Amino acid sequence: MKTPEIASPLLSRRDFIARAGLGAASAYLEPAIFTSSAIPLAKGAPMPAAAGTYEISILEKWFFDGGDGSPGQICYKYTPDQLAEVADEIGLDVELTLRKEGHISPERAPDELPAMVAALAKKNRRISYLAMDTVRPDEPYWQNALRVAKQLGITRYRHRGFKYDLTKPRKPQIPGFTSMAREFAAVNKEIGVQAVYQTHAGADLAGSAGWDLDMILADIDPKYFGVAIDSQHVMVEQGLSWSNSIDVLAPRTVALCVKSFRWEEDKNSHTYRPLPVPLGQGTVKKDFVQQVIAAHGGPLPIIIHIEHFKNSSGRLVPVPFDQRKGIVDAFRADAEVLRGWLGAMPG
Repeated sequence: MKTPEIASPLLSRRDFIARAGLGAASAYLEPAIFTSSAIPLAKGAPMPAAAGTYEISILEKWFFDGGDGSPGQICYKYTPDQLAEVADEIGLDVELTLRKEGHISPERAPDELPAMVAALAKKNRRISYLAMDTVRPDEPYWQNALRVAKQLGITRYRHRGFKYDLTKPRKPQIPGFTSMAREFAAVNKEIGVQAVYQTHAGADLAGSAGWDLDMILADIDPKYFGVAIDSQHVMVEQGLSWSNSIDVLAPRTVALCVKSFRWEEDKNSHTYRPLPVPLGQGTVKKDFVQQVIAAHGGPLPIIIHIEHFKNSSGRLVPVPFDQRKGIVDAFRADAEVLRGWLGAMPG
């Protein structure tokens, strides 16, 4: 199936220099890293480099309007300079939301993405990933947005993920997902970018079982469409068998999303639900991160996703710039725990 695309002007070299500033491309510097003197190795795992470096970034969904998608929320977005300031305060790079309800919508990428890259570059920060909401390859704008991103030095993005039709048998739906994934991979190869498929928990979310995600991606080269293991979602979905997902998806794993939770009982229904908590205070432990890295064979990009920072009503809502201290501190605290896990892993 040929993928239709709505035309959108790409950046010429002159446009890029004019919009992003002369230093933007050259200042798109090395990723923020934590360094560990040793890499964890499972028995039989290949030996990585003696000293590992870990590229760390944050999902920035707290810094634009949208939050949890609730109606009536105040519409605002951090300016490029404000987001760069926050990234600098946290000390990490950014997974930027480039989606319809995100910080930048895909059709606005040619106009707004260069300014964001330039502002971050001034603080020696960068965009590590684009979090997109694209699901099907025939959707508009995503290709042009990624071509612009590639010109700006951004080469990785997160696919939204496929959903099962729960009124139909699951397994027969997998070939359709595979076909679409192959189309994405082909476009990614042509542009020179990589998609990642984040694991999510949920009966209707394809890939939640781990085994089905391996089937969906079939013989697709992870260089063009890989997997981002999500620590909370895998542990919620897999229970005691989470290590099986890590093992089966290891050849496809190219990134790790970290967040934690604990099980909380609903007193009314007498059922349990996952309650997001800071790293170090929940079910996700160092051994999870250790096994993902060991299965991968060495360091891989890590993105901190925070779900536990809520307002007084218990809602996930965006944080005004002048009230950002709490969320900045929360990211710093999770990063410090992660840094300790990475630095303390046995060789």
